Amino acid sequence: MKRINFYNFFILIIISLLLAIFFVGPINFWFSSTNWLYGSGDLSNAQLGWKFFKDDAWRFPIGKNPNYGLELSNSIVFTDSIPLFAIIFKFLNSLGSRDFQYISLWIFLNFFLQTLFTFLIIHKSTKDNYFSLLASVLLLLSPFMLFRMSHHFSLGAHWLILASFYIFYFARDNQKEKYWFIIIFLSILIHLYFTLILLIIYMSFVFEKALKYNQFKNAILNIFIKTIMCLLVMYCIGYFESSPVNAVSTGYGVKKLDLLGFFDPKPEGVKTWSMLLPDIKTGSIEGFNYLGFGSICLVLLSLFLAVVKGETNKSEVQNFKFLRSGNIYLPIFFLWAITTNISFMGNSILSIPLPKYVFGLLSIFSSTGRFAWPIIYFVIFFSIIFTFRNFSRKIAYSIILAVLLIQIVDVSKGLKNYSFNKIIKVEKKYDPIWVFIEDNYKKIRTTYHFNNYGPIFLKFSKILSSINNIETDIILNAAMDRQKSAKVRYDLTTNIFNKTIPKDTAYIIDNIGHLIHLKQIFKNENYGFFFRDGLMVMLPYHKDLMTKNDIDYFKNINPVKIDINKKYNLYFKDELLGFGWSHNFGKKGVWSEGENSFIFLSLPENIKNNLNFNLDFEAYNNNNNLNYGIKIYFNEILQKEFNLNKSKNMKKINFDFEKNKLQSNILEIRLEFSGLQSPYDNLKSPDARKLGILLKDFKISEKL
Repeated sequence: MKRINFYNFFILIIISLLLAIFFVGPINFWFSSTNWLYGSGDLSNAQLGWKFFKDDAWRFPIGKNPNYGLELSNSIVFTDSIPLFAIIFKFLNSLGSRDFQYISLWIFLNFFLQTLFTFLIIHKSTKDNYFSLLASVLLLLSPFMLFRMSHHFSLGAHWLILASFYIFYFARDNQKEKYWFIIIFLSILIHLYFTLILLIIYMSFVFEKALKYNQFKNAILNIFIKTIMCLLVMYCIGYFESSPVNAVSTGYGVKKLDLLGFFDPKPEGVKTWSMLLPDIKTGSIEGFNYLGFGSICLVLLSLFLAVVKGETNKSEVQNFKFLRSGNIYLPIFFLWAITTNISFMGNSILSIPLPKYVFGLLSIFSSTGRFAWPIIYFVIFFSIIFTFRNFSRKIAYSIILAVLLIQIVDVSKGLKNYSFNKIIKVEKKYDPIWVFIEDNYKKIRTTYHFNNYGPIFLKFSKILSSINNIETDIILNAAMDRQKSAKVRYDLTTNIFNKTIPKDTAYIIDNIGHLIHLKQIFKNENYGFFFRDGLMVMLPYHKDLMTKNDIDYFKNINPVKIDINKKYNLYFKDELLGFGWSHNFGKKGVWSEGENSFIFLSLPENIKNNLNFNLDFEAYNNNNNLNYGIKIYFNEILQKEFNLNKSKNMKKINFDFEKNKLQSNILEIRLEFSGLQSPYDNLKSPDARKLGILLKDFKISEKL
């Protein structure tokens, strides 16, 4: 690559360092400062994934991280922990403190490499140092890049795209293959989305070369070699610790680029990036691709002049002309980014249904809005170079300076909103119970795995950072194994039912319904229940640690007292629901999941007559097992039994039960299922939940 003189190199370092210090904060910038990374979702996940990986032994695959997730663990590549740095700094582990982070260094290096490759590309086209420096600052202030750096650190490495541009358009032909190997290899060690982007750009380069020299066999061979290299590296660092099925989501067609996404400064549900433009409401946060008002002005001016004047024929600009066979990646990325569900200002204007297997395949890389990044950079580079080549130097300088000032003013609000510098970090002392758990338990688990964004992770992440020598399944994970997650839930429900909770495991209780269930099962056993630092905790075999406040709190946790003749609509995590229930995607009703599902309630004390139980439900219609059945127990007395396979059209269960069979007013309803199947078993979706019935509501009436 072209050498850059020391003066320019030094200027780029200073600019990048100043922005990095401002962005992260002077106090947070030190390697030993980790407090700013905890208490958030993806940020905490990146640091915790690294912490567990650092403290563990070396394994193979190299990125394997079993203590962070237990049965649900896979690899450092799925926790946004930047595998490249994680592996390097694990080798240097002895040089670092117990509280060590490399994120601030990563942010600085990304800023520097962003400016460096921008400078190299612009300077190659203009031969002007100062103009290239100004252009470098403009691209450093790209909101869509800075936004990623504030949320997903590894996805901030946009310099990989810029490096691919330099190789594609400017590197010497005899060096290109070597450089392609290097940046594709690096991308695998950073984030797979970049690897896919680079491979498509590389294939476009190979396609153009094959057309030019009629070397299609060499093209196929080069692509094959790069693909094999990618697969080998991916295997060695742990990408295949998770099945591709686990990456399939419902994001395709949702996490996409809106047709006005380049002009929308406010991602959905978060703060704006613009001082000058309003929110256009284009939709998903993954579709955020705001250029900044300065860059927008430059692009619109250049495109207007390009249409009016035509592209210049000077060789320095020819590389960045639109009409070039190697630029086939531009329409590919654009069509992929907008998906088959095309929207304008958040409103769908065209939706093309896809076969479910095609939809599933595309959903592996469901955040398609990210594929617009190469398009943006190409257009901005074209605009910068076009401006320089079509105006006098004085006017070109005036334009780039004006655009840069507009960009600085515009994105200043976003930098204020999203920099870590603005957050006041206060050290907090946590309850001593966590030290006791560290000394006496091997594992900390949650009582429910819902998805990779566990509901208690935000609260627990900072506490978890202070606990050493522990294993946990309270994590975030970009490729959580749905089948393993389901099995963890079923095993816990079985252990609770059989009173066989492992002695080496502490539990963070997910919801009040679970706490009520656990109290009914273990209230007379040597189990301690605590409410500490905003979390409900259960410690097997340590009831003796409960304080008076714990005991008083625990006494008030009782089943919901219901009213006779009142219908109760059910929703996920209602207090009536114990273990064995799962979500219905935010809608009314809850799915029974696994062999046993529990309801706990308290009946009125003045019941005089026998009771009638009425349950409104739907069976899982895709289950064709002949033994697909249900048994209903009240306080472990069988009340009703039937085959759901033969009763799929049944919508209600109705039966009477005798009051005198109830030994207390506390009623435990247990639904026991057999022959269950999941949507995954039936090849309907990646959903691995063993579904029984969708319970919508119930009513208990007194018979007159």
